[in-house]
Amino acid sequence: MKSSSALRSYTAVATAILLPLAARSQGQAAGERPQFEVASIKLNNGCQNNRNPEPPPRPGRLQIGCVTLQNLIQVAFAGIVNGKPNTRQLKITGGPGWLQSDFYSIAAKADGPAPVVVMIGPMMQALLEERFKLKVHRETREEPVYSMTVGKNGLKIQPAVEGSCTPIDLNHPPEPPAPGQPMPNFCGRQSTRIDKGLVKAELHGITMKELSDRLSSQFGRLVVDKTGVAGMFNINLEFAQDPTMRGFGGRGPGDASRGGEPSPLPADPVGPTIFTALEEQVGLKMASDKAPVEYLVIDHVERPSPN
Repeated sequence: MKSSSALRSYTAVATAILLPLAARSQGQAAGERPQFEVASIKLNNGCQNNRNPEPPPRPGRLQIGCVTLQNLIQVAFAGIVNGKPNTRQLKITGGPGWLQSDFYSIAAKADGPAPVVVMIGPMMQALLEERFKLKVHRETREEPVYSMTVGKNGLKIQPAVEGSCTPIDLNHPPEPPAPGQPMPNFCGRQSTRIDKGLVKAELHGITMKELSDRLSSQFGRLVVDKTGVAGMFNINLEFAQDPTMRGFGGRGPGDASRGGEPSPLPADPVGPTIFTALEEQVGLKMASDKAPVEYLVIDHVERPSPN
């Protein structure tokens, strides 16, 4: 699933953490959810072909140029874990098809310099409930998952050198680099390229838990980290492009949501599967298992009325 470039960088925060923070930051009574002072929501179909980057969120101001309601719900309810973007997608079920086909532009302003994690968490929830009449509930279902453990030959990667990557501060996003200058080497950064059906992925300063979250989104199935390994790692993977995957060079649902078509797959695999690559190149074994999986169920939603 793909959203606007600004939104992809700031996905998800645990509401239980954010609500107390939001109340303090807005000077509101305990238990009262903060809201934007003003907000504009406009239907913007066709914007998915616009490759111009949107400005990153700033304390007190949020501007999103091209996003589906499905992605907004994902951002608002999936949470940011420990102040960092959560790359594990929350499973969302229910609702009409236009949740994934209608694109919107949003401009919102808070009363004061509200933290970014508050704006994209509880304040976005309140906005969706008010303007889209959104009603949801959470439920847990027993489902097939993957358990991720260290392989029999041990890890084949080395810990990242301390200080080799820059931690992400969502409340103080960096300015875009000057033309011709590279982006900072953020912890958790991923770069992926595809060469004739061979996916080459690099992940920088990522923990095992973060890797399992990212793989969960790629596989469309929860990956449970059972490695017991702490610390951050740099990981390089090379594997054959897989039509069943949602990313990492796959062609799953939403891969062409911002225009263009994915490149065709070669007739024959040109490398190992991602499961084989994880075991042989990284030292991680994936095994089928079962576990409770949380769902966000959409009970009611309406298209917003014009501003």
